[in-house]
Amino acid sequence: VGGGGQPKPTNLEIRKARTELTFKEDMDLPLRKSHENPEIINLYKNYLKEPLGHHSHHYLHTTYAPNKTRDMATYNVDEAAGLDSILARYPKHPQYLLPIIIEESDKKGYISDPSLVKIANHVQMHAPHVESVISHYHFFPRKHTSDTHVYLCRCHNCMMKGQKKVMQAIKEKYGVQDFHGSVSKNGKFTFHGMNWLGYCVNDGPAMLIKRTGGDYVETLTGLSGDNIEESLNSLKGKTYKWAKNNIVEQSLKSKGKEYSLLENHISVKDAIKKAVQMGSMKVIKEVTEAKLLGRGGAGFMTGRKWESAYKADVKEKYVVCNADEGLPSTFKDWYLLNNENKRKEVLAGMGICANTIGAKKCYLYLRYEYRNLVPNIEADIKKLQSECPELAMLNYEVRLGGGPYVAGEENAQFESIQGSAPIPRKDRPSSVFPTIEGLFFKPTVINNVETFACVPHIVQQGSAAFKTNGLPKLLSVSGDVERPLIIECLLNGYTLNDLIKDAKARDVAAAEIGGCTEPLVFRDKFSMPFGFGKNVLNAAGSVVLFDTACDFGEVYSNKLHFMADESCKQCVPCRDGAQLLHKAFDQMRTTGKTKYNERSLKTAAEAAKLSAICAHGKALDPLFDSACEYLKSKKPL
Repeated sequence: VGGGGQPKPTNLEIRKARTELTFKEDMDLPLRKSHENPEIINLYKNYLKEPLGHHSHHYLHTTYAPNKTRDMATYNVDEAAGLDSILARYPKHPQYLLPIIIEESDKKGYISDPSLVKIANHVQMHAPHVESVISHYHFFPRKHTSDTHVYLCRCHNCMMKGQKKVMQAIKEKYGVQDFHGSVSKNGKFTFHGMNWLGYCVNDGPAMLIKRTGGDYVETLTGLSGDNIEESLNSLKGKTYKWAKNNIVEQSLKSKGKEYSLLENHISVKDAIKKAVQMGSMKVIKEVTEAKLLGRGGAGFMTGRKWESAYKADVKEKYVVCNADEGLPSTFKDWYLLNNENKRKEVLAGMGICANTIGAKKCYLYLRYEYRNLVPNIEADIKKLQSECPELAMLNYEVRLGGGPYVAGEENAQFESIQGSAPIPRKDRPSSVFPTIEGLFFKPTVINNVETFACVPHIVQQGSAAFKTNGLPKLLSVSGDVERPLIIECLLNGYTLNDLIKDAKARDVAAAEIGGCTEPLVFRDKFSMPFGFGKNVLNAAGSVVLFDTACDFGEVYSNKLHFMADESCKQCVPCRDGAQLLHKAFDQMRTTGKTKYNERSLKTAAEAAKLSAICAHGKALDPLFDSACEYLKSKKPL
C-alpha cells in the first residue's frame, strides 16, 4: 500500500483504510483470476497448448546470457595510423568533431574503433557519445567494406527518368539485394540509397561516388541499365567526375521587369563599404523596408531577426549561412554557389550581417554532397577579405555537413557545428529564438543562401529599387520539363499557372510545391499565387511538375519513404509513425487494403503532428491524408 505512485500514507489509520479499500476493489472485480480469463484460456487453447509446456516455457520465460565487453581501444591499433597528423591541426574541443571525422573518413574510407577512441579523447568526449553522433550521418561507415561507396539518388527527378531500372540492373550485375550498404559480389563497390543528390536535375538518373583517399565526391549522370558497368569502371585515377550545369535561367529582366537578383550585378566591395558607413540601425532599417523574407522556407522577416540579434547585449555572436539544401528537388542554392559572382554576393551578405549585429565569426554550413564547391568558396573568402578591409578581421569558416536532411533545421545545424548529433533541440522553449540562444547558445543570425545573396543588392541599390513591383524570388523547377529551370518571379500574384506557362510545360496534372514533405497540388489550385503564409503556395524554392502520364501513387510512396528515411528518430510518433504510414500506404496502393485499421493510422498521423519537435514530423498528417484521398479518387483532385 502506498506504492505505484500513490500518495505516501501519513499515519496507520490511513494505511489501514487504504488496505481495506484495495481488498474490496479486488473482491468486486468481475474477473479476478488469470486462469479464468477467456483471453488467456483462448491463448493456451490455440497456441501455448498447456501450462509449463514447450511453447509456454519457450515464450514466457526469460533466458539471460553474459554480455561480451567491447573494448574499442584493443582492436588493431594500425587502423588509427596517420590520425595524429589530422588531430594536430584541430583544437581539443567538441566543435571540431565533424571536420576530423570527415578527414579521417576521406583518408581511410571508414572510422575504425581505434580511430574513434583517439578522436573522442582529442575532442574531450566519450567514445560511445562520438559513435552515437556518427550514426546520425550518412557518409561515415564504421567498418571497411570496399574502397568505393556508391549512393543512388531516389528523388522524383531520378525516379521519373528510370532510376528503378538502374537499381534493378545493379542488383542483377553486382549481386546485391538492397541499397543499405550491400557489397558487390566482386568486392569493389558498396551500394547505398540517398534521397536527394541536388545537381542530379542536370541529367538524371544519377549517383554520387565516394572513393577512399580523395577529399571530393564524384557524380555519374545520365545512367541507364545498359551503361552502369561502363560508368562505374570509368572511375580511375585522381581526375574526378563532376556534374555539368545544364540548368536554364529565366530572370525577371528577361521578362521586362525592373530588378533581377540574377542579372543585376553589383560591386560587393562598394556594398560592404556602404553598409559600414550606414551603420547598423540604418542597414537593419533598409533590410526591413525591403520586406526581405527568409528564403529557406519559414519566410520570417530578415530585418526583425537582425534587429533582435543586434540588440542582444552579448559580446559573442554568430552568423550562420544555411547551405544544407537537403530538401529534395531544391537546387537554387547550389546554382547560386556554383556561380562566382553570386557566391561572392552570398559571402558579402554574411559579412554585412556580421558587421551589423556585431559578430566576429561566420559559418557557411554546406551539405556534404556539395563539398566540391569548398575550394572555390574558400578562395573567394580570401579574395573578398583582401579587397575589403572592413571584413579583414572577420573569421569565415566553411563547415561541411554529413548528409541528413534534418541538419537543415536551424537548431539541428547548431548542434552539428557544436559537435553533437544533428537533431532539433527538444528542450528549447518556443519563445526562445536563435537570436537569443543559437549557436553555442549565443545570439545567432541564421539565414538561407538566397537570403544573404539579396543583402548587398538591398544595401547598394536601396530597398525601394529591390522591391519594385514585388519581391524577387528564385524557384527550382524540375520534373516533366524539357530542362531544369531556375525561374525568378515576383511574389506579387505570380501563380502556378504562370510558372507552367513560363516553363513551357504541357499536360501538367499535378505539382509538388515546397518539397517532399508537402501534399501534391492538383489543377484546382493552379491559380493560387506563390508566397509565404496562409492561402498561398509555399515559395521555399522547389516546384516539381508532373504530367498526366505520371503514377501519383508511386510519387506519394516516394514521399512517404522520404519521411520515414529522413526522420531523426528523436520523436517516437515521427520515427515509428512514418514507417507505419509508409508501409500501410504501399499495402493500400498495391492490394487495395491494409492490415492496419483506419483509426490506428489516423492516430499515428495525428500523434506525429501534435508532438513532433520540428516541422518534419508535423508534416506527416496532412501528407498521409492527401495520399489516402488520392487513392480513394484515383484521379487528380
